[in-house]
Amino acid sequence: MTIYEQIQKSVDYLEDRVNRGAAIRGEGSAARAHAAREAGMSDRSFVTWFWAVTGLTFRDYARRRRLERARILLDSPDSTVLDVALDSGYRSHEAFTRAFAEEFGVGPADYRKGRPFRAGLEKIALIKEMYMGIITKELSDQTVAYFDGFAPDSESKAHEALDAWLKDRPATGKPRRVFGHNIDRKGNQSNDPDNEGYRLLITLEPGEDAGSAPTTVIRAGKFLVTGIEGNFESDPSGKWIQDGWKRMNELIREKGLRPHARPRWFEEELEPSKPGNLRLDLYLEIGE
Repeated sequence: MTIYEQIQKSVDYLEDRVNRGAAIRGEGSAARAHAAREAGMSDRSFVTWFWAVTGLTFRDYARRRRLERARILLDSPDSTVLDVALDSGYRSHEAFTRAFAEEFGVGPADYRKGRPFRAGLEKIALIKEMYMGIITKELSDQTVAYFDGFAPDSESKAHEALDAWLKDRPATGKPRRVFGHNIDRKGNQSNDPDNEGYRLLITLEPGEDAGSAPTTVIRAGKFLVTGIEGNFESDPSGKWIQDGWKRMNELIREKGLRPHARPRWFEEELEPSKPGNLRLDLYLEIGE
């Protein structure tokens, strides 16, 4: 299962409760813990990955979605503003009015009068297409710092360089994401065994100075994504990783998807479900 599928499960859980009007005071720790369990993640990992994948904290997403539901309820003349406020989890007319105005740019009374308002937040849909455990995902441009390591132990050397860079970095607002891929001696993406190297790429905040680390931009594109997990003790050959890439290439042929002329591919490192495992989301670029 990919990280997108996990977070989507938590979104669907919250949306169900919001739509039923159940426990939609749900920005607190109890609601977040329920959503984390739906995603199959620890609370700490869930907080990090929800923000990283959606660009919103769970608290903000829950608050804005219950306000969107409140806006729809206001369209019914059968309820007073106070009725809607209480049904939406607010304890007073005043608190609801402040929150509503902050979200939509007008208060609930003015909204009912037909005054122009700012659009609210729609439900997040992280997965638009899925085939047998493989999803399609459009990524936007991402500015990253990168760190290279070369054989022997190319990945270990890349991680050492990244860890050294992170050691003195201040905490960022949005959690960082880490991607990786093989490179040749010139830094080009490659699987050439004679020039084995590995590059780790870590996301930067807008305008963040990467210091001595080189930077680049992962350009936007459409990717197939699948999740894998295993360990090298039970399978030293890494066949479980190769099988993940094989499944995506087979899907391109089976579904008649248009291959990219010069596809990019990445591995994103995730928290494993068991100690000692390696968990990755694999990305393979396809044509539009």
